Amino acid sequence: MADGMLGRLCRWMRLLGYDVTYAGSEKEDAEILRECESRGLFLLTRDRELSRRYRESMYLESDDWRRQLAQVMAAFPPERSAMFTRCPLCNSSLVAVGNGEVSSLVPDGVLERHDRFYRCTGCGKVYWEGSHFRNIKGEIDRLRGTDEDHRQ
Repeated sequence: MADGMLGRLCRWMRLLGYDVTYAGSEKEDAEILRECESRGLFLLTRDRELSRRYRESMYLESDDWRRQLAQVMAAFPPERSAMFTRCPLCNSSLVAVGNGEVSSLVPDGVLERHDRFYRCTGCGKVYWEGSHFRNIKGEIDRLRGTDEDHRQ
């Protein structure tokens, strides 16, 4: 679980395939701790005191999401096969869908330029491997310290 100060980190972790719940800013510390304990969750937090109160936690040193992600990846290396399998918004699984299933859900011209689409099983958001996807992959590779070619 990522606490309420880590929304951006949470989205990037999901892109890397981590199963991460976002506590949001509405949850009190006691509620976060109860949920982590009852569900057996590891806690990521920028709150040093909260981290001290829960044994299975990591205090994230930086307030920069890139450094936070590097700290998480160093402790829990991501599995390459899990990358881009989770919705960055709601954490649900993404499934491959056909063009016909998304034709009314994507902007004009997208169907002509792309042939692979993924839909979130939770919120229904549709994703495709356009320029935004390549930019995200490039950022992830920089963070992972790799230099891979992203041309399709």
